[in-house]
Amino acid sequence: MTDAHDVRCRDCGTSRDSASAFRCARCGGELTTVYAGAPVSAAGESGMWRWPSVLPVDPAGPRITLGEGDTPLVALASPPGAPVVSVKCEHLNPTGSFKDRVLAVAATLVVQRGLRGFVGTSSGNGGASAAAYARRGGFSTLLFTLSDVVAQKLLQIRALGGRAFMLQGIGHDAATTRAAAERIADVAAEHGFAPVLTGGRYAPEAMDGATTIAYEIWEQDPGTTHVYVPVGGGGLLSAIGRGFERLGAAGHTVPRVVAVQPAGCPTLRASEAGDYSGISGETTTAISGLQVAVLFDGPGAWQAIRSSGGHVVEVTDAAVGEAQRRLAEQGLLVEPAGATAYAGALADIAAGVHDAGARVVVVATGAGYKDEAALHRLADEAPPPERITIDALDGVLAAYQEGI
Repeated sequence: MTDAHDVRCRDCGTSRDSASAFRCARCGGELTTVYAGAPVSAAGESGMWRWPSVLPVDPAGPRITLGEGDTPLVALASPPGAPVVSVKCEHLNPTGSFKDRVLAVAATLVVQRGLRGFVGTSSGNGGASAAAYARRGGFSTLLFTLSDVVAQKLLQIRALGGRAFMLQGIGHDAATTRAAAERIADVAAEHGFAPVLTGGRYAPEAMDGATTIAYEIWEQDPGTTHVYVPVGGGGLLSAIGRGFERLGAAGHTVPRVVAVQPAGCPTLRASEAGDYSGISGETTTAISGLQVAVLFDGPGAWQAIRSSGGHVVEVTDAAVGEAQRRLAEQGLLVEPAGATAYAGALADIAAGVHDAGARVVVVATGAGYKDEAALHRLADEAPPPERITIDALDGVLAAYQEGI
């Protein structure tokens, strides 16, 4: 970490006493990053590394990268008089999710600080990213996944060299989820590992990789009025909100940040009064990646919403499936979690929240190939493939020409 960066307690402002600490030594509060400079894109850099003034790594030191960041902002077709809706295509990052921004920073910190490797929990995408960047950096990864982790995500973790254990209860049960995260973070701090717990509560510096999404959206469409963000543990929402706050402090006009969460995991609603212990009972949503019974980054998540004048939208799993289908109709294949923000935007548009002058961005967090069951649901809407002989080829071609 350079002199331009500091990690301080969100509550009392005390600076962190060691690079491995994730709690304030004075009051036990959560830590957050503070930068001396404003977000400024640096010439000669590419991807998310174009923002060195607001990243917690030594710009002169070794960097672990797979080319993450600079994802496109794609405008969707919309009827005249409707708000302009664009998709921030985070599913096009190297391992298929926004987590690559976070783990690229985390892996760089492992190498620059001489840490031993990664240890953490994952619903799948963070684990796949951790395994990839650990391989790139030449160190190991130990991961504890949901017991019902999506098979494709577990395969990706294993194919990239990650060691995984399926831990019963995490993600779905609040007490187990919190206990596992606290224990893993403690072990990481005590034994020289970087925690793969992709939220600011446990990895405040690594999560600054995700703030670069905000900088890119502002750069790609400065007129954006609303940014819709899916919420699991709250880390992405908190990071994007923090990025826009830094842009606002530098004098730029920034959008409202809208949180979108499955109705079957309403941790935002449960924590609105400041209780971040998690929901009572188990999560009922089937949206992989958003089955997080504890809003780990509750303070930062609510700050992102309130400081920007945003709000919360809850959506059903069925609405998410419809949003995924509508994105596929426009050529964007994302997983259900990646379509959740769009589901929230569609709900608000239907409710008349936006006028025709609104410029809405939805963050698509993960690629469609991540969830085979959801992919099958989309594929099954198309005619099944048929085996034919060369004698039938002309007939198929003729039928195709007549049908278009």
